[in-house]
Amino acid sequence: MNSVKMGGIEMGRFEMSGLKMGGIEMSGHSVSYYIMSAILVLAGLLTWPYAASAEGASLPIKPLAQLASAASDSNAKASTSSSNPDTARPEMAKPLQLIQELLKAGKGQDALQKLKELDVFANRNAYENYIIEHLRGSAASLSGDADTAAKSFEAVIASGRIPAAQKMNIIEAIAANFYRAKNYSKTAEWCARYFKEGGLESGMRSLWIQSMYMAGDLDGAAREMIVDIELLEKANKTPPEDRLQLLASIYQRKKDAIGYASTVEKLLSFYPKKDYWAEAIYRVSTRQGFPDRLVMDVARLKMATANLVSANEYFEYAQIALTAGFSLEAQRFLEKGFTDKVLGHGDEADRHRRLRSMIAKSVEEDRKGLNALKQEASAGKDGNAMLNVGYSLVLAGDSADGIRLMEKGLTIKGIKRPDDAKLLYGAALLIAGQKDKARTVFSEIRGDGTGELAKLWMVHAAANR
Repeated sequence: MNSVKMGGIEMGRFEMSGLKMGGIEMSGHSVSYYIMSAILVLAGLLTWPYAASAEGASLPIKPLAQLASAASDSNAKASTSSSNPDTARPEMAKPLQLIQELLKAGKGQDALQKLKELDVFANRNAYENYIIEHLRGSAASLSGDADTAAKSFEAVIASGRIPAAQKMNIIEAIAANFYRAKNYSKTAEWCARYFKEGGLESGMRSLWIQSMYMAGDLDGAAREMIVDIELLEKANKTPPEDRLQLLASIYQRKKDAIGYASTVEKLLSFYPKKDYWAEAIYRVSTRQGFPDRLVMDVARLKMATANLVSANEYFEYAQIALTAGFSLEAQRFLEKGFTDKVLGHGDEADRHRRLRSMIAKSVEEDRKGLNALKQEASAGKDGNAMLNVGYSLVLAGDSADGIRLMEKGLTIKGIKRPDDAKLLYGAALLIAGQKDKARTVFSEIRGDGTGELAKLWMVHAAANR
């Protein structure tokens, strides 16, 4: 968040720092050591309930006239604080002045010790308690005692005496101190009150959501975060990456697979990083019951998102493609491995080169016969053959004829797995550069495994338009 100026002093509110939750790199809130409440004192905001008396002592503004008359009337002096609810007794003047001087010097711990002199006053009125707790909260904030600071400022709010102009600042201070004290439930409670009373600071929403998450209120955290994200999207603004990360983590903890998948898709849409793609593909392809027959469809998505990493992946996918009759695709996988300098090294280097040679020969033969295969498939009634030959034509660079042949194949009855065929067709469209058309095709796929992969392909196509 941006810094904010209070009484001429610039301060930061909440800073983002890296945090890992649920296996996803995310950002959490690190509340600044100098909580806003402490700065209120040093920035001059503490002066509103105090004014200097003739003797230089700091006393409440409202009873100044009364205290002046009390100085010449010992009987009145003895009863000042009890006769006026907004008056602090004169004998508190010296310790109050010293406490303020300590606070201005940044000596919070010393100020806390000095406050003990005020605690011993018997029969304190509500106004005296209010002043003492205000000072105690500021001193505790400076000294790092977040729990005491939060509770003292709670008492200040509960007194009903805080000026309206300062109330929201104090509420923010309470929430921030409770967060520092790791009392996340109380943090969430005060954040909720802040917004109920009309607060608008976006940083407080972040703190609210984070505190609900830390307190285990996953439903509440998800609810408020979704509101924020939807508002941003309606305004054509990009949701912050850390907010999407946190929402994904919440869904993970809730074991909400649908919500998690939806949030990961948003991350991929707005922040198409390699690591996010790796997580999404792994989640889909390793779930229980995912069809083994889709191994090449997974491989194609990995290739498209730069998520082929090991020599075994490049090598094995090339072998599988070659066995399936797609020598041109086998060559794509293998040559990418050599280009990325993953293949051709180490103990398996000779094996890699042998497969490379074998694939090169197959490609040469297939290219020579591809035109004849195109004519044969076009004249026949085998939709599967049309799809396979059409895909090979696209890989060979003949996208127009290849796409037309695949489209014809999709209209032929008897295709064993229509969704598998559409997935292959969509991949071919992307290779051919027809991204919008590919997205339409992927949106129609609903099959087990294919539907999940199609959603990821849709995101990939949209992110690369």
